[in-house]
Amino acid sequence: MLITALQKKNSKVIVFFDDNSFCTLDYRVALNYGLRTNDFISEEKKEQLITESIFLSTRDSAFRSLSRRPHSVSELRTKLIRKGWKKEIIQRVLEDLIDKNFLDDEKFAIAFIEERSKKKVGINKIKAELMKRGIDKKISDSLLVNLDPDSSFENAQTLARKKNRLLQERGFDNRKIRTKLYSFLLSRGFESEFILRVINEITPEND
Repeated sequence: MLITALQKKNSKVIVFFDDNSFCTLDYRVALNYGLRTNDFISEEKKEQLITESIFLSTRDSAFRSLSRRPHSVSELRTKLIRKGWKKEIIQRVLEDLIDKNFLDDEKFAIAFIEERSKKKVGINKIKAELMKRGIDKKISDSLLVNLDPDSSFENAQTLARKKNRLLQERGFDNRKIRTKLYSFLLSRGFESEFILRVINEITPEND
């Protein structure tokens, strides 16, 4: 079929053919292939250009998400699916981003663990959050094993002391405070071993 006209519209190019049909392409595709009026292209070539345009649009969408915050591979896949992009194109985009080091689950997990640790989140909650984000268990386990237990204990202490003061101000007795502190630290993802040590240090049972 012959191209009878090319009409640029924002970042797209509408290509009109002599059979009264048309297609919309990404302007980069039209530019890269040097499309011009009176060029002949086959139906197969037309479909290839359309697929390439969808690929670029999907990748642009992925980059917009990555510019806002880091994503795991699984998170980005889910987000692109929700936006309505084709699954087979999404897979191509993800492979391209991984190949170009824009996506890396291990680097994502390292940064995520560091950020959540600074916010005094315990190892169990971090592990659950990484799983929710689709990080492979082998990756999360290999990284979480390097978390400093002393730092985790100090985080639990800091949170417990602050919570303890609030509970005392509200007039709870020692037994109730210990129970509430345990539930609070457990919800923050700390391990039972740390929780009991912290509680016994801050509110000894014989007080």
